[in-house]
Amino acid sequence: MTFGQDMWTWGYKVADHETGHTFGLPDLYAFNGDLDQYVGGWDLMGRISGPAPSYFGWEAWKFGWITDSQVSCLDTANTYATTLTGLEYGGNGHRLAVIRTGATTAYVAESRKVAYNDSNACATGVLIYEVDTSTTTGNGPIQVVTNPNAAAPTGNCTALDMQTWQPGQWFQDDTARIRIHVNASDASTDTVWTYKVVTA
Repeated sequence: MTFGQDMWTWGYKVADHETGHTFGLPDLYAFNGDLDQYVGGWDLMGRISGPAPSYFGWEAWKFGWITDSQVSCLDTANTYATTLTGLEYGGNGHRLAVIRTGATTAYVAESRKVAYNDSNACATGVLIYEVDTSTTTGNGPIQVVTNPNAAAPTGNCTALDMQTWQPGQWFQDDTARIRIHVNASDASTDTVWTYKVVTA
């Protein structure tokens, strides 16, 4: 494997990015249009030089770094309350809250904190994204859900880098009949309520 000039531009992170491909991860930057339109700087499979380059929890779950017991998965009509430990920290607590919406689709909520690999993160709180495993690499198989009440970007941060959700805020998809509500937050965790309603 050769990196050409990429190594001079991205440093060791280019090896992390390419190793992700070796283990089956797709490119999360866009092949057409704005490169950052899907995930911004939240994952090094997107913008390698992004401010919060940790792998998404969904990818860490695929790697086996997050176990099934650390995932709160809602695939039938129900309501769960889940305290999510920041993705950047170790331990045995829950890391992901997943709501399955179809054969290849799901919404995922994870807690992101300004720590370790994400020490330059532009925002902290609950990051929500939609996964569609049928979408091909470079076309948005993972897309960060935007928060209409997110803080305005500052410095080198982009609008998508700010898209975390805070206590009292919620995301709702009326078509999928799901809701993710952020209930509480502290320095290392966020608590979310996930809802799935019976489809008529």
